[in-house]
Amino acid sequence: MIPAVCATLLALLCAISSPAAHARLTISGPQDPVLEGDDVTLECLSDDDSDMGNYTFERYTTWMKTWFRLDASRYLRCWYFSVNISRSSERLLMHLSDVSEWQTGPYRCVNTDNRTGEEASEPLTINVVYLQNIYLQRVNSWYGYVPDIMWVEEGSTVEVKCTASASQEPMYEWSQEASDWILPSDTLILKNVQEESEGRYVCQARHPDMSSLVKTRSFELRVTKKSVEQVRDAVYGLNFGDILLYIAIPGVMLTVLLFTLLTILIRYRRRQMKKPQISLVDDEKRAPIYKGSLQSVASSTASDTQPLVM
Repeated sequence: MIPAVCATLLALLCAISSPAAHARLTISGPQDPVLEGDDVTLECLSDDDSDMGNYTFERYTTWMKTWFRLDASRYLRCWYFSVNISRSSERLLMHLSDVSEWQTGPYRCVNTDNRTGEEASEPLTINVVYLQNIYLQRVNSWYGYVPDIMWVEEGSTVEVKCTASASQEPMYEWSQEASDWILPSDTLILKNVQEESEGRYVCQARHPDMSSLVKTRSFELRVTKKSVEQVRDAVYGLNFGDILLYIAIPGVMLTVLLFTLLTILIRYRRRQMKKPQISLVDDEKRAPIYKGSLQSVASSTASDTQPLVM
């Protein structure tokens, strides 16, 4: 009975102590998702080595499918790794300033001493939460651009899609200023618009896990009829982007096209004028010489007394 109990206790102690025996190198850092723009500090820890001179940090790149060392003094790293590694006799720290989506991924601590072989810690994954720019796109339109002031004809249909770049699919919501109207969708659809449909429409994108991350984008809708006065008001209401899109860019393209055609025409005319001109003056005409003819050549060869006869 006593030997069996001793064997059980020995096996239990081995099971408890065996993970610790292999967990000699660890990396510490944030366990929760990190907000984009925050600063993060990672530390490499060793259970049996107080000298951290032979240790460094690595990051796994999915593009190269390999671990990439981040020690700036020894290895080349990409520009977007804004890291600062500080090494002392007892501590090895890595500071990530203003983290972005590029720095999402697993990190680990490794031993670079070739005598002991490469030893690595368990990876630590940093999840960066971000919500970036928001865009508006007009659906079923040949250009898709949504200006600050959108002019539409009365009775037409307006369809605008809202998109944003985020670490997770955002939650979208459309609303109208000075109104309690709310549409929980990423696409705004207004059918048979009338004058009462005018106003400023706002799209709001919110991160599902981080309620403080919110982006908004809006445009003003104006309804016009086909009259000279309202068309004139619509032209006066164009902003700088609309002028570039509708007037300046087509005008420049048309000017370049006309200038190119004119240049080609002038060059063609010059080449035609440079060709040698054949004189057809009656005095310089030459009569053909036939077999049996006694007719001589022109005056320039009149000194020749022998007719050209075959």
